[in-house]
Amino acid sequence: MKKVHEGIYQLVTPFPEYRRQEAYRLREELPHNPHLTKGLPYVLPYFIVSRGDNLLVDCGWNTDDAHQALQEQLQELGSHPREVRNLILTHSHPDHCGLAGRLKAEAGCTVMMHEREVDFMRSRYLEPDELLKRMHEWVEKHGVPVEEQTWMERASMPVRHFVSPIEQPDVALKGGEHISVGDFVFEVVWTPGHSPGHVCLYEPNHRLLLTGDHILPVITPNISLHPQQSDNPLADYLESLEKVARLKVDRILPAHEWDIDWFQRRLEEMRAHHEERLEEMLRAVGTEGPVTAADVARRIKWNTGPYDELPFWMKRAALGETLAHLRYLVGQGRLREFEADGRVYFQAV
Repeated sequence: MKKVHEGIYQLVTPFPEYRRQEAYRLREELPHNPHLTKGLPYVLPYFIVSRGDNLLVDCGWNTDDAHQALQEQLQELGSHPREVRNLILTHSHPDHCGLAGRLKAEAGCTVMMHEREVDFMRSRYLEPDELLKRMHEWVEKHGVPVEEQTWMERASMPVRHFVSPIEQPDVALKGGEHISVGDFVFEVVWTPGHSPGHVCLYEPNHRLLLTGDHILPVITPNISLHPQQSDNPLADYLESLEKVARLKVDRILPAHEWDIDWFQRRLEEMRAHHEERLEEMLRAVGTEGPVTAADVARRIKWNTGPYDELPFWMKRAALGETLAHLRYLVGQGRLREFEADGRVYFQAV
């Protein structure tokens, strides 16, 4: 991988017989708000160029700084945001899709995303009031006291200012499609878990896997159970890991941190992480009686500090992650889940 300018790295050396076949990793700083970005300082879009065609993978938050960074980096590569022809969104979290509407208006690009992300985006950014009501009911029945629920609104309101959503993608993906960009041919791999319609892009000729948030070099993506997820998102995620494990990959290109060439080892680390986390959840549930997800989250060790001291955004993520692991254990028959008096409880079997 060769550095060609500040923040820009060339990922693929063009084959000698091809006039131009290049893949670049870009970099956009995220808003300086740890409550919103969960400690991740930047996102890594990828710009693929070949034989007069191009593809941008993810686009960053909808801020003037992010748009300017994208413009400056594309100009270093002889392009411009208005020349983006294709934009694929790995998923609809704001650091990945925020500029989508702005780029669509500016470039008229073809926007692609998985069909499961369309409703996800619409309910979060275009019609948020109904979702906010459902989330209030959701956290209350999982043990969050009413007086603490003000952080739900505080968590939801700022994010919408950083997203320029699209009403509908030009191409709604299902997984299995092949996207040609000149001499590159990317296979769309549906990898639900982190979000319902998350996708990775696999290029077999260069043995590259663009992983979005599905696989990251150091941290593990948040897998949360919430009203917009499937009934068992952790099971979806672990199955998605096995799906990509079968691919012949020399290097993964994630949306955060950096690229790595130890693909199978990283998969083993992530499987082990979730096994350890499941055992920790079982210990936190204990054997003394039924508990809510919020009770369990308070007993779990979080890298960023105790649950009750977490910022509102991270507290919601911690609750969702706790629920995802508890629901997985229910599916394995290791916990029992039941509802009583408007609350959902978990109990050891």
